[in-house]
Amino acid sequence: MRCRSGGNLTAAFPEIVAAASQLPDDTALDGELVAWEGDRLAFERLRQRAHRRAATAARAAGQLQAHFVAFDLLRTGAA
Repeated sequence: MRCRSGGNLTAAFPEIVAAASQLPDDTALDGELVAWEGDRLAFERLRQRAHRRAATAARAAGQLQAHFVAFDLLRTGAA
């Protein structure tokens, strides 16, 4: 999982990685990570999560769960 600037966000969002593991291998999606706090999007808190790793990332996922909104299916590995 990469951000627009090319940085690797995989370790920071374990809940997204777990959901993506259900997709066929070699699947590529384009989309946006979002997080809700009450009835508002929490962009700043989501940005703060981008720097978490390992146990702190898992703890942060429990406090503010991220969701992936897919815009485009770029490639699918489904046969």
